[in-house]
Amino acid sequence: MLQKVEFESMKRFSKALCIFALSPLVGCNEGTTGGPGVGDAKTKKSVLGRPDDTFNLSVPILQTSVQQGNEENGVIIGINRTKNFDSDVTLEFKNLPEGVAIRPDRPVIKHGDSESKISIVVDESAAKGEFKIEVTGHPTQGADAMIDLRIAVTAKDSFSFNLPLLSTSVKQGESQVVSIRVNRDKTFMQDVTLSLGDLPTGVTTEPTSIVNRNGESETEFKLVAAPDAALGRFAVMMIGHPTGGLDASKEFNFVVSKVE
Repeated sequence: MLQKVEFESMKRFSKALCIFALSPLVGCNEGTTGGPGVGDAKTKKSVLGRPDDTFNLSVPILQTSVQQGNEENGVIIGINRTKNFDSDVTLEFKNLPEGVAIRPDRPVIKHGDSESKISIVVDESAAKGEFKIEVTGHPTQGADAMIDLRIAVTAKDSFSFNLPLLSTSVKQGESQVVSIRVNRDKTFMQDVTLSLGDLPTGVTTEPTSIVNRNGESETEFKLVAAPDAALGRFAVMMIGHPTGGLDASKEFNFVVSKVE
């Protein structure tokens, strides 16, 4: 008889383990209990005399990572109800890092629902790092429940570009080829348009619109000086503009001289 009981217990344990393994990665993560049935810390009895009228919130077990300038949709905030708890619960999010927002900002888990899905929206300028967002569940009556949602803000897909180390020299009435190297992160797959600020009188570029296509590491353009181009040393800002995200910039130095 004892062996049979032990066998049945092992079967129930194995079944529970299997269900856990197949379920989505949403877990309790230590939070507080809420609802009318929450016990008083001193008497250990339900404040409103309803011991099976409580709830807990659950969040993803794994940390949710979002890149700067992106958003993560479908993040699940779950609710675990005892048998007598059937109220709506309004969610509130506190301690949001700068540049991070939750949409919708106050979702409601209706009495017949088991979860709410939110989006975590991260600005391009949001600080990178790991953060804990405090999630509070407000029931229609009784105590609130709280839990921490862990997120990580990671660097956005990015690029940089390199200009010639030495000043580019061009003579009046002539042109000089300039090579620009564009360095992309492995996940950055955008075209980059390069443009120069205000050029001195008589100096232009060919082509006027300089585009480095995705997959190209280098792009060339001509710096053209008219016969009467202004002489001297110049520093003009070059802007690299991707199809999406922040621009990159560097100072382009060049010299326009007389024909000998």
